[in-house]
Amino acid sequence: MINLPHIDDLTIISCAVLLVIVIVSSLISPFLRFKKRKWEEQERDVADPLPTLSIILTPHDEAEALEKNLSSLMGQKYPSGFQVIVVIERGENETEEVLQRFQKTLEGQAVDGSLYFTYIPETSRYVSRKKLAMTLGVKAARTEWLLFTEPTSRPASDTWLQTMAENCVDANSLVMGYGCYAGGVSSFKRFERLCFSYYLMREAARGTAYATVSPNIMIRKTEFMKQEGFRGNLHLIHGEYDFLINKYAVKGRVALETRNEAWIIDDAPSHREWMAQHVVYQETRKWLKRSFSHRLWFNLDQIALHFPLLLVIVAIFWGALTTNLIVLAVSGVSLITLYLIHTLIGCKAISTFQEQVPTMLIYPYQLLMIWRKLFYWLRYKASDKLDFTTHKL
Repeated sequence: MINLPHIDDLTIISCAVLLVIVIVSSLISPFLRFKKRKWEEQERDVADPLPTLSIILTPHDEAEALEKNLSSLMGQKYPSGFQVIVVIERGENETEEVLQRFQKTLEGQAVDGSLYFTYIPETSRYVSRKKLAMTLGVKAARTEWLLFTEPTSRPASDTWLQTMAENCVDANSLVMGYGCYAGGVSSFKRFERLCFSYYLMREAARGTAYATVSPNIMIRKTEFMKQEGFRGNLHLIHGEYDFLINKYAVKGRVALETRNEAWIIDDAPSHREWMAQHVVYQETRKWLKRSFSHRLWFNLDQIALHFPLLLVIVAIFWGALTTNLIVLAVSGVSLITLYLIHTLIGCKAISTFQEQVPTMLIYPYQLLMIWRKLFYWLRYKASDKLDFTTHKL
């Protein structure tokens, strides 16, 4: 039999503290530390006239993706002119055939861009083939501003290049764009990418860009050559975009472009590719500067996310064991409050970037993220570390 409890001071104080912790901790969210529209509304200098640009692609056995997405690159409206530079390995006959067909198709067409492709030297050893290809693309470019992206990515609009290029002013040395997944990707993967993007966009907006989850960045050729490209991480097979952002982001000279026209849309990765990206990052982050402060924010957010939930669970058990209806009622209200606040904040962030994530799953997905990261870390610990480097001996 449950008796009506006597409302003592301990019950009142405990319930009040629980509610305060629940409300305050719910407002500690990466989705509240960066606002897309606020960033877009800031006054900015616009490059006038817009510079001639080079887009650098480095496909590897990706002929199908290249054929699907190259037309959207070549179809960009950019009167200042641009060149798409593709660097491939000899022997990739299908990729070469795709490029040759595109060159013939472009002959006689009134387009703003041109297509050029070259090859990686066959004798290159002990360096990342991807980073070598990107470096060769830089050397082949005749323009100051370079835009790196992937053959598995396509622009969200035909003014993508123009919108990105509006940031090519004297004050900037690096431009970081936004990207999202195409259809066919699970809602959790979309949510996870969006959440990580919020951390990275906030850092970029503050001028201390750390890394990126989107192959949509621009840098100056002079800066790349002056700092010797990927020197310092050439032995690592992956992580090229993270290293570009991390090395070439100079405080006060980073532009973040989040307008919808400048987005790229990445093809849906296979589960194996998606898992490999997360496992590789466990190695990459050891070589990135500012890694501690970046990870600190995520860890603090996870504490703020899980600690109040743990308190609520303890309060529920305490209320049930002591048959205290007041504690049980406040615990129930606290749990609902946790769910609603996190859901509302996450829902606004999701709608801002037009993602498709079930509203009911936003809070569970936030709780799941730390456990997924633990899973990626365990997979990394069990992996062969030689898989991440070109130095096999």
